[in-house]
Amino acid sequence: MKFIRILSAGLLLCCASLANAQIGCDRACLSSHLDNYFNALYANNPASVPLASNAKITDNNQLASLGQAFWNEAQETVYRWDIANPGLGDVATEAVIRNSDGSYTMIMVRLKVQDNAISEVEVIRANEGDADRLWGPERLLDYPLSNNLTNSIRVAGRDSYYGLIAAAESYWRAFQTNGTQEYHPADLLYDAHRFENGLQTTGQFPDGSFRSAPDGFDTGRFIGRNLWDRRYPVVDEERGIVLSIVRFGLKDGLESQSGATSNDRLVAEFFQMKNSMIQEIHAVLYNVPDEVPGFWEPQYGPGKGGW
Repeated sequence: MKFIRILSAGLLLCCASLANAQIGCDRACLSSHLDNYFNALYANNPASVPLASNAKITDNNQLASLGQAFWNEAQETVYRWDIANPGLGDVATEAVIRNSDGSYTMIMVRLKVQDNAISEVEVIRANEGDADRLWGPERLLDYPLSNNLTNSIRVAGRDSYYGLIAAAESYWRAFQTNGTQEYHPADLLYDAHRFENGLQTTGQFPDGSFRSAPDGFDTGRFIGRNLWDRRYPVVDEERGIVLSIVRFGLKDGLESQSGATSNDRLVAEFFQMKNSMIQEIHAVLYNVPDEVPGFWEPQYGPGKGGW
């Protein structure tokens, strides 16, 4: 029996090693693919990105060529942090790009890497006005990058892959049910910081004021909203960060309760966890009408307009 247990453990380690060998790209390697992506963007040279022959590319949820996801004015990265899952070849970043005219673009780039080629490119990017009043990348530039986003968590303190997804899913559950009898609070720290297109919307503000992260849910501020096409394409167990991509719309037959939530949106939301509780949130948002179809297979939640 002892021999069988040892053999089983050996087979598991062997299989894990084979999986990593097939991906052949560790955290540094995955981040280097993002480096190459941004270098190609600034050089306006999509041909220098090593794409797989059947690579799928979307720009703000629309199928595109890589060149269509580029823009001539992009000049330099002034803010960036990455998450990665080397076991699956997944990597993503939130970044602020300074354009040649001095304006900023908020961007999320997600890549899937297989056999040293990029098989998936997903870009969500916004300029000022693309998500109404949610805009403030200068705030991200004025303060040091949060250690929560760059530090590795010691192995004994890490949440599991699905534990991280569960905590992120609790946030959407609270969003989906707030203001109803089915409301269930999110696994969200009271003082969690949230930034939407760089604009700080919860936590301790630089002027000394404070806004509770759960307050919007607890008071039913988002009642009537529906979240659909929900996915978790990058789960970084080492950093305790999950990227979730969702569509924001309205439940059938309801009207928005707030001007801040009146538009349909495509959202890339990064959740950083501590002991299974969300302590920091970063989002890149772009307004997309509900009727515009998506191109990535949803994983969780109800459909468009559903309950």
